[in-house]
Amino acid sequence: MSTPAHTRAQLNFIEEFATAAEWFAVTVASADLRAAVPTCPGWTVYDLVTHLGNVHAWAATVVETGNVAAEQNDEPAARKAKTVSEWYAGKAEDLYEVLRFSVPEAPCWNFAFGMGTAAFWPRRQLHETTMHGVDLALAMGRVPELNPDISADGIDEALRVFLHRMHRRGYAADLSAPITIVATDVERAWTIHPAAPPTIADGHTQGVDRIEGPAAAIYAMLWKRLPPTDSALSFTGDAARINGFLGSRLTA
Repeated sequence: MSTPAHTRAQLNFIEEFATAAEWFAVTVASADLRAAVPTCPGWTVYDLVTHLGNVHAWAATVVETGNVAAEQNDEPAARKAKTVSEWYAGKAEDLYEVLRFSVPEAPCWNFAFGMGTAAFWPRRQLHETTMHGVDLALAMGRVPELNPDISADGIDEALRVFLHRMHRRGYAADLSAPITIVATDVERAWTIHPAAPPTIADGHTQGVDRIEGPAAAIYAMLWKRLPPTDSALSFTGDAARINGFLGSRLTA
């Protein structure tokens, strides 16, 4: 699946990934690795970091080969924050170099659509890193800060990529009528139409049921990092239909 032209013009996914990964590495260096991650039940910060580092290594292999790859299960040499931070930074740097020298149009497998192009992966790794950055911030008692434009693209990815993926995995969204999602701070809207899998249209198209709020809040909510009851979000229309949709397994 190709990335929408307007998104490509606004965001350099590879450089935005590098920025997100650098923040993650620097933050890990001062983190309590034993702290629980509230948004990833059962995980500690150490688990979060090793997961993300191994995802980077796995994605780098996929992009390099163009094919599906085995999961990575590497670990840092020691469970000290500085060592773990450096281990993660190395994984992120390796992926960054692979993405920088990849050819966006090159044939490459991805987990949502099967065969596509390498252009899928910079965007995916940016959002993987950004959302796990939210997890890290929350584990450290911080308030996550999310860029509105990256968040709007994250909404788009969740709707156009992950709804399709989850449908293929057997997790059909509870959607009986169109729902419109409006990111009020970036003036973007999407309408989700019932289908198998759901179809997405840009803008306000027949969506009687509406979810509105800042892009960052909607992005975090779709990834279950923010509850739908958060005060930044507002719903209009049939609450049961909206809550049924949001209660579906939309991502992951």
